[in-house]
Amino acid sequence: MLKAYSLVRSRLATLRRDEKGVTAIEYGVIAAVIIVALVGVLSGVAGGLTTAFNSVATALTGSGSP
Repeated sequence: MLKAYSLVRSRLATLRRDEKGVTAIEYGVIAAVIIVALVGVLSGVAGGLTTAFNSVATALTGSGSP
């Protein structure tokens, strides 16, 4: 029983010192923040692009002008 306890304790100590998982989580959080920022920026740009393309399409088709 003592041997199993020592083994579990040493494994937990090893996991506590291992920072690979923490680094992966940090990269995941950074990626999520970048994605949210890109979605916000691209949403604003999409509205402007839609307006611009609609203006060009209207000008090309000549609707509303003789």
